[in-house]
Amino acid sequence: MGTFELLLTAVALSMDAMAVSVSSGISAHKTRVRDALVMALFFGIFQSVMPLLGYYIVPLLSRVFGNGVEIFVTRFDHWIAFVLLAFIGEKMVVEAIKNESDDEHSNPFAFGTLIIMAIATSIDALATGIVFRGLDLTNGGFIFAISAIGVITFLLSFAGVLLGKKVGKSVGAKFERWTVFAGGIVLIGIGLKTLLEHLLG
Repeated sequence: MGTFELLLTAVALSMDAMAVSVSSGISAHKTRVRDALVMALFFGIFQSVMPLLGYYIVPLLSRVFGNGVEIFVTRFDHWIAFVLLAFIGEKMVVEAIKNESDDEHSNPFAFGTLIIMAIATSIDALATGIVFRGLDLTNGGFIFAISAIGVITFLLSFAGVLLGKKVGKSVGAKFERWTVFAGGIVLIGIGLKTLLEHLLG
């Protein structure tokens, strides 16, 4: 796998993180540059760590517990992503329908929410790490791959939050309830897309 293919892989893996970032920027009551940096860091770090786990840890676990570990990861990673994203998205949709006050709205930049979304958007990178083991990657090539994945995810996620913030401002406070609703639908949609891509091959 050459440099160009690795960069394309990095961009492809970062797309869900960017979409979630845009959704978060739109639906958040207040979005600061610091929020965008923190979310981008979470997403970038998780996208880099997951391939490492897939490359080193999953095969190690397979030696101990059998090949069922790799099979479980490749067969159920998309289900995990779907459940996590659908959980957060459904919560946002319900809040919007109930028209809860700003103080009661979910904060996409809260630590717990960031962890859940970072896992959900990077779980496919875990399976990618397993795939990398079967490719002709030198040690330097693998380091470049995970670095590119992390950096590109960070940059696109940061830009995504700021873009979402701009869109949210253009919509205006009058429609803030519906931006939360739309953000929840987007998260559910990303989860469904991830699920269907795996189920339909």
